[in-house]
Amino acid sequence: MPPIFFVHIPKTAGTSFRKAAEEFYSASKVIYDYSPGSEETSPLILEWVYEKGDWLGCYHALEQSDIAFLSGHVHARKYIHLFGIDQTVTFLREPVQRLVSEYNHFVRHHGYQGDLASFYRKPQFINRQTKMLQKVPLEGIGFLGLTEEYEASLAILNQIYEVDIPSVAMNMGREDTQKGYELPDAQLEEIRALNQDDINLYRKAVKLFIQRQKLFEAGKPYVHGKMQPLSGKVLNGWAWYAGNDDAVKVNILVDGQRVDTVEAKDLRPAQLSLAPPRHGYVGFQYSFAKPPAKGAKIQAVAAETGQVLGQKRV
Repeated sequence: MPPIFFVHIPKTAGTSFRKAAEEFYSASKVIYDYSPGSEETSPLILEWVYEKGDWLGCYHALEQSDIAFLSGHVHARKYIHLFGIDQTVTFLREPVQRLVSEYNHFVRHHGYQGDLASFYRKPQFINRQTKMLQKVPLEGIGFLGLTEEYEASLAILNQIYEVDIPSVAMNMGREDTQKGYELPDAQLEEIRALNQDDINLYRKAVKLFIQRQKLFEAGKPYVHGKMQPLSGKVLNGWAWYAGNDDAVKVNILVDGQRVDTVEAKDLRPAQLSLAPPRHGYVGFQYSFAKPPAKGAKIQAVAAETGQVLGQKRV
């Protein structure tokens, strides 16, 4: 199996996941990138990324060393072009709870002496999850888990990648991790206002997770896909199966009625930097004979699974 790239967003149960990966693969097959100054960053990464700046050389070194898993507090775009978006995984967490947890972590482990407000107002801690996944469509990420649904997430991930990563709990800042942090209303309102991008991202992630969990429980395949905004008479989008190289058939619906079925088999050059499956031949397109009537509901739906890849009223 190709190696997995884990985008470790702080305080999302990532430490538990990466250490469990070590247990499954063995420590020799798991490497880390937690910045050049971190003791956890692997020598291979220090040499090829930080000293030589040779990304292709880095990937060849990973192959030669039989590396199965790379984890780091890094932006997804740093390695996604090497591993592929379908081999990229991450966990997201409710933004307010994640932020407060990160603050407590900095107090305990980094000697941070400021109060919570001084922490969450710093630009580097605002919308952390969005920034780490910037320019990467959530719909395309190989696996998107939720911290709040960690066990269910792990079960789905193990099936996707045909692995058996165990459930290991580590780096818990407090004993009762099921109970949420409680904050004064004014503080809660300010945090939410500052982190609106993360809140929107998380809501979207929850919807995608619920959709995927239902398909998982039904034993159906999952389709990664997205419909782009309608451009005149032309509808575009992209789609691919998780773990299957067949072209996805997409039904085009107008007000609930199928008008045609197209295949996602066109080259999408704009997606190539994400190294998608099928060498980028994942696009679909449909041209209406005339622009849909104003107010019409346009949908792109995966024919096999019934997943709505996008919808728009014109």
